[in-house]
Amino acid sequence: MTEIIPGIYQLQIPIPNNPLGHTNTYLVQGDDGYLLIDAGWDSGQALLSMKNQLAELGLTLNDISRILVTHVHGDHYGLVRTLRQHIEAEIMLHYLEAELLTSSYKNVEDTLVQIEQLFRSNGAPDDEIPVPRFPGRDRRRPTTPVMPDTTLKGGETISAGDFKLMVLWTPGHSPGHICLYEPSRKILFAGDHVLPVITPNISLQPYSGDNPLGDFMDSLNTLKELDVELVLPAHEHTYTNLRKRIDEIIHHHQQRNLEILETLDAGPKTAYQISRNITWVPDSGGIKYENLPPMDKRMAVLETLAHLKAMEVNGVVEKFTRNSTILFRKHT
Repeated sequence: MTEIIPGIYQLQIPIPNNPLGHTNTYLVQGDDGYLLIDAGWDSGQALLSMKNQLAELGLTLNDISRILVTHVHGDHYGLVRTLRQHIEAEIMLHYLEAELLTSSYKNVEDTLVQIEQLFRSNGAPDDEIPVPRFPGRDRRRPTTPVMPDTTLKGGETISAGDFKLMVLWTPGHSPGHICLYEPSRKILFAGDHVLPVITPNISLQPYSGDNPLGDFMDSLNTLKELDVELVLPAHEHTYTNLRKRIDEIIHHHQQRNLEILETLDAGPKTAYQISRNITWVPDSGGIKYENLPPMDKRMAVLETLAHLKAMEVNGVVEKFTRNSTILFRKHT
């Protein structure tokens, strides 16, 4: 447990078998209990870690009166299910994330088929098409997710004691991702939207939105207008220069676009072929596609599709179909 400022505390909740190590969740002191921002991964280890860190403040789970989750990925929303078995905290979530919960659980088989078709139509060979399971969800778990008590749209202000948290809809990493801005302290709770070192995964896939990278870039430019002195992200470490970090992330995606366009100089290609010609993880020296782990290969194809979709919307590339396979070429 780390005190950020009086009344705001960071709890690091472990994520098993994940290089990120943990999710940064945040406690905000209110007049009628604490607001928990993000919950963490659903595991016994995560629950015990949260209990132990709360105990450092002389608190228990019952002192949490509200849980606001930035998005429904498993390392943020997962522990909500277990917490709900212990406490009656109000759960808050953007309405698009609530719709994503419903769709991913009720239509899981359809989603699996869509993912398989997406990879196959974009040129992926059979041995690199994802294993048939919905990402981030154990299919042995109940088919009814824990739904939020309150859905948000963005633009609301959530009061917690002396803190006034403005809800900012920041789609991209997930369609209903939200950040929270405390203007008097100039603090931004950034979720996965703006991380200090890595760039969040932006993928085009079922339920990602029509143009997730375009949405993400627009959201970044919106955040640049805020007066922020401290950023509290959901992973890695806190940092101070938000605008500089946003510029770095925008530059990263612009360079990726240029690299994609270079691959198209020789003629049309599938998203899979383009993915094989891109340098991945450039900030760490670069990794060739063939050296990526299987799951990272799949993410690479989905990220490439997000870039291609954004460039298609902007009139830079165009797609066409040949023998049931989708190809891309520079716009003429």
